Amino acid sequence: MTAVKKNEATGALYDFEDIKLSDKMFMKFAERMYDLAGVDLPLTPKNHALIRNRIVKLLRRHSLKTYEEYWSKLETGGNEMVSEFISALTTNMTSFYRESNHFDFLKSILPELSRKFGSDLRLWCAAASTGQEPYTIAMTACEAQAEMPSAKPRLLATDIDLQVLKKASTGTYEEREMQGLPPVQRTKYFEKIKADGDEYWRAKDQIHNMIRFAPFNLMNPKYEFQHKFHVIFCRNVLIYFDEPTTKRVIDNLVSCLAPGGYLVLGHSESGNVKHPGLKPMSRAVYQKL
Repeated sequence: MTAVKKNEATGALYDFEDIKLSDKMFMKFAERMYDLAGVDLPLTPKNHALIRNRIVKLLRRHSLKTYEEYWSKLETGGNEMVSEFISALTTNMTSFYRESNHFDFLKSILPELSRKFGSDLRLWCAAASTGQEPYTIAMTACEAQAEMPSAKPRLLATDIDLQVLKKASTGTYEEREMQGLPPVQRTKYFEKIKADGDEYWRAKDQIHNMIRFAPFNLMNPKYEFQHKFHVIFCRNVLIYFDEPTTKRVIDNLVSCLAPGGYLVLGHSESGNVKHPGLKPMSRAVYQKL
């Protein structure tokens, strides 16, 4: 159905779907997204449609009639506009226990890491999205607790998209967002709540309190953390980067890992890793030498 808005002055209907996105404006938006988030969007029909369809929603939100008007607003609107732009153009596909073999692997190596590094285990989910992944990591750590009773795993969950990060920090999900979570884990680690007449699932304190949520941009020149991490999850992010950006991000992630720690990428990203400081352990799982 075509989206229209009534022009108050003339009474005519204004058709947002008819607004043309020129190649020149496409390149401006694509270059801005690359500079902000490292996302590589070459000019293809698919990417042209993606940017057009997502930004046209922002035109409606701000009652603008051209992409040029939105560009001007983006340039002068400050951090809130930039955050909105990033959120609109970021793809946030996630679910509980996505690529589940990684969590089987995590459960198996956590006791070993506890014996090696002591009780203070530090994990980082570098692309938290709406939170299903970091909560899955937290649940996995809880499941491994019996074999490392003195361990105190702590998880940092970050994302560049402030809107999805805010949702992740609440730990509250609709039924459809609980996809992939087995019934046993669902009742063990989540509780049903009611809000505004609707039912939701909310993460219990047992896993919610393990996680600290914070904004972070993987495009930062250096990753400066006080302590090294023992496990880093950075899955299904590199697929949006070009080769130089991928190399720089991998270098920075490796610099944050403790020797003997593990880097976990998405299944489709395993071919992107060529780093002398890493050895492959499993599909898209690498250990720092």
